[in-house]
Amino acid sequence: MKTNIIAILCLGASTQISALTLDEYTEKLSQEHPFYSQLSLSEEARQLAHQASRLVYDWNTQMSANSSHSSASSVNYSKTEISTQKAIKKTGGSLSVRHSWTDNGLTQPTNLTSITYSQPLLENKKGINTNLSADIADIDFESKRLSLVEQSEGFLASKIKRFIDLALAQERVALIGANMLLSEQQLNIAVDKYKQSILSESGMLQEQDNHIRARQQLLQAEQELSSIQVELAMWANFEPQLMIAEFDFFQEQTTLDTDTLDLVAGLRIIQQLSFDRQKLQRQLASNQNKLKPSLNINVGLTSQGNANSYLDSFSNQNSSFEMGLNFAYPFGNAKEKLDIRLSQNSLAQLDSRQQENEANLAYQINMQVARIKLLQKMMEDSLAQSTLAEAKAKETMRQYENAMSQKNNVLAAQKNANTVKLSYLQAATNLQKGGVDYLSLTDRLVSAPN
Repeated sequence: MKTNIIAILCLGASTQISALTLDEYTEKLSQEHPFYSQLSLSEEARQLAHQASRLVYDWNTQMSANSSHSSASSVNYSKTEISTQKAIKKTGGSLSVRHSWTDNGLTQPTNLTSITYSQPLLENKKGINTNLSADIADIDFESKRLSLVEQSEGFLASKIKRFIDLALAQERVALIGANMLLSEQQLNIAVDKYKQSILSESGMLQEQDNHIRARQQLLQAEQELSSIQVELAMWANFEPQLMIAEFDFFQEQTTLDTDTLDLVAGLRIIQQLSFDRQKLQRQLASNQNKLKPSLNINVGLTSQGNANSYLDSFSNQNSSFEMGLNFAYPFGNAKEKLDIRLSQNSLAQLDSRQQENEANLAYQINMQVARIKLLQKMMEDSLAQSTLAEAKAKETMRQYENAMSQKNNVLAAQKNANTVKLSYLQAATNLQKGGVDYLSLTDRLVSAPN
């Protein structure tokens, strides 16, 4: 955002302190606020969950060793085996490699090595069932990425608006503080007139009341400024007195998009619903596939050797090749059929929810656009009022210098100009915050990572 140096009057004294721009504050906030550390941990958890889902395609290795002794026959039996399996993502098949060494104490020890591959032809064809959890995890990975960005945008929008509130609070203290000084001058004039019997006692009391009210307004403005400073400084690890905002209330607003339907279709909330639909459709496809018969082609190669020692058995091998089909037809499939109906019902509910969300988002965007246009008109009117008040103050000063007006009238006109300027700044603040709400609502405040 563009910036403009704001001088503030704090506790009745002018202080020169290095101010923070909005970009500087949000950068500091991202380093210090617990929200961002939580966001980072959530991102790490997302990455780990995605990595875990891919383990189904890694080699899964087991090793076992068994030994027994029969006292009746005085025979020792021992067997050692190592095996590993791997699921093949693209084909849905499975590859298994096994090696074992067996010594039953009666015959020559046996060395057995086998390689087996099983390829599904109907049920689980191309791994539609085996890959389900990994495919769902892939979709979740993207969905949660968008969710984290959405959370970040909502959080950032709230902090930007509070930063704008801080800038306005600084201006309020400055202008109300200036009016406080003008009220003191008015009170001094009233005291002089009262001593000269020019001003009645009721008029004197009224000026004292006006002075007290001005002082109360300043104290209230200072208390509000201090509260916002403490709030924002706490989360950015600053000293509250250093939490001074540098902000341009009159920077150019973002262009409003009038093509609401296209805008809504690309919003992250709708994209997340699309990810939900992808998950349901993926589950439905898997459940429908489970109704098909199991027809697998199996290919195996086995090599067996016998010898008195383990190493000698490798030179005395007997190999065999096996190939065949396994067929199984499930009857009933009650669970799969019920899962299909549940998935179809969930998809129908999701379609209805998306229509509702799209309508709500379109309404919110249209209302925000209308609100911004109204705020722009209000700001223009406030500017006109502020210009008139400044002109009136100058004219009153000119009349006073030409002995055509009293000093009290000049002070009153200057106070009115300050009050109207504060209203103008409030209108500008509302417009800037409305722009932040629009950017957040249309997913333009935070860019999604690639």
